[in-house]
Amino acid sequence: MSDPVDPEDHYPLYPRGMLRRHGLLDAHDLADYLPDWSETQLREDFRRGLDAIGGSAEFVLEQNLGLDGGETVLRVHGLPLLLSDDIWSFQVLAPPELLRPLAEAMRALRKRRS
Repeated sequence: MSDPVDPEDHYPLYPRGMLRRHGLLDAHDLADYLPDWSETQLREDFRRGLDAIGGSAEFVLEQNLGLDGGETVLRVHGLPLLLSDDIWSFQVLAPPELLRPLAEAMRALRKRRS
């Protein structure tokens, strides 16, 4: 017998099912912590920021990838983080206690490059 299909895993609700399963329905958006950054800048600096806070050894909890990109839920410092990255958009959702240090690290990295 197969697992029941979660209707929130399908368009137009997707990825709500992933958010619910990992306690991220009330998560914050990284873009709100860096409002003057473009989506391209967020995409370019996210991994470096994650490395800077020691989150590069993240553990993948759930992933749904397609040809154009997809969604991945990571565990970083014990907290869930949803990374939605495809050819149309880039979004990072996580609890504020993870996004605050991530945004600070990303700002510091950008300042050093300037």
